[in-house]
Amino acid sequence: MPGNDGGWGVSVYLATRAIRRGNRSTLLLTILIIALVVVLMNFLGMIISGVVTLYNDQMIDYQYGTVTIEPRDKQTIIPEAGSLVKRLKQIPGVAGVSAHSSAGVTITNTKNGKFQSKSLVAFNPADEQEVTDYHLVLTDGDYLSAGDTDQILIGTLLAGNEDESQDKLPSLGGVKVGDRVQVAYSNGVKKTYRVKGIYESLGALIDSSAFITLNEMDSVMHTGDSATEILVRGSSADNAMQLKYTIMSYGVDAKVKTWSEKGKGILGDAISSLNLIKNIMTVVALIVASIVIFIVTYINIINRKKQIAILKAIGVRKQVIVASYLIQVLFQCALGIVTGVLLLNAISFALTVYRIRFPMGYLTPSLEYGSVALSVVLLCIVATISGFVPARQVADEEILDAMKG
Repeated sequence: MPGNDGGWGVSVYLATRAIRRGNRSTLLLTILIIALVVVLMNFLGMIISGVVTLYNDQMIDYQYGTVTIEPRDKQTIIPEAGSLVKRLKQIPGVAGVSAHSSAGVTITNTKNGKFQSKSLVAFNPADEQEVTDYHLVLTDGDYLSAGDTDQILIGTLLAGNEDESQDKLPSLGGVKVGDRVQVAYSNGVKKTYRVKGIYESLGALIDSSAFITLNEMDSVMHTGDSATEILVRGSSADNAMQLKYTIMSYGVDAKVKTWSEKGKGILGDAISSLNLIKNIMTVVALIVASIVIFIVTYINIINRKKQIAILKAIGVRKQVIVASYLIQVLFQCALGIVTGVLLLNAISFALTVYRIRFPMGYLTPSLEYGSVALSVVLLCIVATISGFVPARQVADEEILDAMKG
């Protein structure tokens, strides 16, 4: 490479001169291709991050809270749940606590006889509002109240449609607010409930559930002061592990799991598959970039073989000539990267304003600049190698051979 005797200055001069006198259309096309390579390397990752964020938010907002407390090993319930809930509410960093009691039931639509076997969950409506967001996503009707004894809250997928072809999952065939459903409990009790509200979170598992009050569950199943799980909402999802250890330090005699521990593995296989596709796309994009840069640099050098021979004849070292072409390549690469990052931000902004509806909700893309930086480094390495190979090859030719063209 150029030494300290002005070689770098000559390389920069030769590169600047070549860029100014080069074909502008070829330059712009090369920059655009590199920009698209940057987009291709990061677009799927941006979508995957958005899916993961969406899924995590749904787990926290509807299924697990920030931390979930479960029965100890070989036990099915948490005894004295009421006093435990009061203790948990006093712990620093706890924003809300809700005890759940669940039972296996069969829910039947009294109008058409369609039924579904589900796990019916009971909670205290006031406590639940501090932990989950069911009360914020009602599409029809009202939320449960503490005194409700003959009311039930169900999800849109469980309610379903009268036209079964419109249902994504098995349903009750078009239950609406005000309709009656019969619930058959595992202890043989059958009760009829009025549908008080229907909610929609856009989560398939979430919207297939049904809820009643703890008082109603106790009147049928005699659950007393027990719970099958207790959800705890912290001040921040990022501090879930810290909240877990804080709760354990207060002597909670039960299993304590964070939302990430509860949801681990449910989406893991899908994300692994998407990441594999992302990695394949990254490799393909790098190959495309290397081929384009190699061809553009090679053609550029071939068209200037005589000029290179003249430069070598007047004493310009081949390292200086090679460096001048590497500077041109890196210049194109830099402009392409800047353009690509701007395109990525524009796409991210557009998809944030006009969000895509996924099966689990509306996706907001998440651009991870750490991944972008890694792709930029990889692209620069590939570009440097792709520019160096043809430049070195031609610079090593004998002067007379190069003069022949």
